Amino acid sequence: MMSHTAKYSDLRDFLRDLEAHGELRRIHQEIDPQLEMTEICYRTLKAGGPALLFTQPRGATIPVLGNLFGTTSRVARAMGVESVEELRAVGRTLAFLKAPELPGSLGEALEKLPAFGKLRDINPRMVRRAPCRKGRVSSAKTTGALPASEAARITPRAVP
Repeated sequence: MMSHTAKYSDLRDFLRDLEAHGELRRIHQEIDPQLEMTEICYRTLKAGGPALLFTQPRGATIPVLGNLFGTTSRVARAMGVESVEELRAVGRTLAFLKAPELPGSLGEALEKLPAFGKLRDINPRMVRRAPCRKGRVSSAKTTGALPASEAARITPRAVP
């Protein structure tokens, strides 16, 4: 079932693990985020390929990460489980916690008690200095399949 301890301390830790297991590729050449990046991500995802970190997106100062959760194995790894079946168990637990059924008897209540115990482990952590605060983004561009895609029109600017 679900682990009570987070496997990764942050996104950077997860990316290091993906890279160590050949599940992350860094692309260092300049790539146009409007059309080119989208097509590269699409083809890589369709082939079951790795997550992609574009280190030099044209017109941007921050890297772009694509296909991070593009395969069930990467989703499972991010959730701290080893197999797709364990991932399904996590999904069942989350579905139960979202809409729990009232137990019909004391025995049923005792059976479901471990699932409710998981709630104590999902609280956010408050930190004074987060790595994401080192560089502030005043605006963000989106990728899209077409230059005038709906995503580019409805995505709000990122605020610090």
